[in-house]
Amino acid sequence: MSKRAGLAALGLGGAALLGLWLVGLTGNSGPAPAGPRAVPLRPPGTGALVERLRQTRLLNGDEIDHRLGLGSDTSPFDRPEPALRWYASRLENSEVCGVRFVGSDPVEYRLETFPGPESAREAGHVITHRHHCGACSSLQNLAVYLAKPDLTSPARTCARRLTAGGVKACFMEEVGFDERCAEIWAENALHTRRRCAATCIGHYGLWNVLTDNISAPNTDEYGNLNPCLVCDERTSGPGFQYAAGRTRRNSGLVSAIARPADEIYPVDHRLYFR
Repeated sequence: MSKRAGLAALGLGGAALLGLWLVGLTGNSGPAPAGPRAVPLRPPGTGALVERLRQTRLLNGDEIDHRLGLGSDTSPFDRPEPALRWYASRLENSEVCGVRFVGSDPVEYRLETFPGPESAREAGHVITHRHHCGACSSLQNLAVYLAKPDLTSPARTCARRLTAGGVKACFMEEVGFDERCAEIWAENALHTRRRCAATCIGHYGLWNVLTDNISAPNTDEYGNLNPCLVCDERTSGPGFQYAAGRTRRNSGLVSAIARPADEIYPVDHRLYFR
């Protein structure tokens, strides 16, 4: 995937300090501080599955990028119209992303977007998540999500890098995402930082932000997200979900933010190797 114009060099000083924290403040779009809620553990029995997923190889990643317009010099965060149109209709569409291995060995595979679960199964594909395939839909990236249910700490480590390229490289080297997915995570982090810094500082307080002392709950007693996370979901969530394809919830995985059970799309990831 080509480097997009949105990945410009980050500033030093206050911007770098904000980065230590803002990268972790992603609701729909990625990890979030656990607050008073316990961090979810990796589902039992997934260790062997993670290792098998890591050994697989996606064959048609470039085709997926082209379909979503992700190979250009602009990103869904810079030109959000397609992402916003998709996001507005996402609850009504029944698209799924399916996996099918090529050959007798379950190593090389292709991803394909289908209009619904039945059409995917009829074509011999195993559903890997709800909605279309995107930059984070690969089985290798699924292995990262399964192996690291809470990505807050490694994401903040990546934010210590002083350039956008460094942030992306860290998501690859320290977190384990492939290049396509790491670029989307980096773009998402920078976009949230630009658009939500004032809101988040207003909610948490400047000193708490600069010292990374974020202890306030993610939600209120009614389950509503705090203003900082609402800002992230509204400004970065559509672009991230459109480009990434795979999220925790649409892959059947819980996250560090408490969510209603009906928002978790049921997926059995053991089916790939049966």
